[in-house]
Amino acid sequence: MRILRLFNPENDLALAAGSACYTPPPAAALLRSAGALLPMWLADEGDFLLAPRELEDTCAQMRERFGLHGSILTPENIDDVNECAPWGWSAATRRTFIKAGIRENALPDSTLIERLRSLSHRRTAARLLEKLGFADMPVEAHDRGSALAAIDALGGDAYIKLPWSSSGRGVFAVSNMTRSKLVEYIDGFIRRQGSVMVEKAYRKQHDFAMLFYSMDNKVTYAGLSLFDTLPGGAYSSNILLPQSEIERTLGIDAAILSSKVGQALEEIVAPVYTGPLGVDMLLTEDGVIVPGIEINLRYTMGFIALEVEKRLGSGIMTVAPGASPEGSINLSPVSGAAFSITFR
Repeated sequence: MRILRLFNPENDLALAAGSACYTPPPAAALLRSAGALLPMWLADEGDFLLAPRELEDTCAQMRERFGLHGSILTPENIDDVNECAPWGWSAATRRTFIKAGIRENALPDSTLIERLRSLSHRRTAARLLEKLGFADMPVEAHDRGSALAAIDALGGDAYIKLPWSSSGRGVFAVSNMTRSKLVEYIDGFIRRQGSVMVEKAYRKQHDFAMLFYSMDNKVTYAGLSLFDTLPGGAYSSNILLPQSEIERTLGIDAAILSSKVGQALEEIVAPVYTGPLGVDMLLTEDGVIVPGIEINLRYTMGFIALEVEKRLGSGIMTVAPGASPEGSINLSPVSGAAFSITFR
């Protein structure tokens, strides 16, 4: 099995747009270019990368330095591709592979892509919480009045979220807004994406995620991801530690929690989706686990963190524009942005 891999971190934006002819904003395009070789950390021997051919020398250096696999796809080996594995699927991703010369019958069809887009809506995380019997359920509001009522029921201690967004973007704290600004945002969310999610605000101690693979209607657990976010909630870095140390940090039994979450995902996700997925969670200051903040039906930086920690050990893996910090190792040495690990 020879897999063609693609790093397309703008995929969540493409899902929100819902168009095959999607053009990412400059910052997302820069991130995609800079991380073009990042899928090498996930690749097996014989896999290909859909990346600029001028990166082949850098690709060879990464194979030698880190013991990784993967080579840049060329027209001569397109027929050797058995499967495509992008960072995430959308109509735009499908179009990218077709333009690269991959046969349409080797890709998910448009109907399946639309079902995956629907499943990527934040209401899927709400369904997961419901399956797990969680008490504080998010509310999906389709009009301003319903959204404001849900916010007021929480005493204003809430977040509003775009239905299609991820990595902490499209998330806004109500406490930081005037009432008029809140109404403006709610109206804009509903106009752009049809609804707005209202969720309780928690006093957070740790962000973390559970990583899974969905295949043949079964969901298997892959590991834990411990990460940090910026004050606004956007992803900033992964804390690289052995799995046992992450469990101790969080004070959880990963086997028990992953079993419960995996069973719920088999009902909600597995009948439609095949591939990697991450369930973002948080641990509150009171020691409560909120087991369904967000579901990402795609690879996440947590999957990269698992592989990097196995090879390089503990540290802090950051994603930031510009050059790698002094003393760090660039995990995808392409100019434009840094995917780097700084050792503890």
